[in-house]
Amino acid sequence: MWLFWSEENIIINEYSKNPINNFEMKDFTVKYHEWNFICWDDITVFLKIEDKKIKSFSYKWNLSIVSLAAASFVSEIVVDLELNEVLKRNYDFISEKWLEVSNRRKRAVILPILAIRNAIHQYLNDWIIDDFDDLLDS
Repeated sequence: MWLFWSEENIIINEYSKNPINNFEMKDFTVKYHEWNFICWDDITVFLKIEDKKIKSFSYKWNLSIVSLAAASFVSEIVVDLELNEVLKRNYDFISEKWLEVSNRRKRAVILPILAIRNAIHQYLNDWIIDDFDDLLDS
């Protein structure tokens, strides 16, 4: 049974009401656009990378409440992480550190991480492009 005031919905509402780092960074190292074809959410992430670490992160979006909340949460956890650590982040990490969501919401929750991982791959020029399955099955 879905309850509007469940703990999960309260967390999602709080993160989406006051989004963190929701702006287009001007001095980025790499940017990447990603979208979820199921719900039409899209996000562009901007990363400033120095010494193999993410030094700054921001995003602009056309997101559902769930994806916006996830992007705000991710804003708190990616800055100062080494690139190889960020490339390990997936749905399991989100569900352990933040919250677990229904199967319908999993793609919305991982959209920001997917965009960040693909921005890193683009920066590394490693010819890898992750997709939703890579973050759900890893």
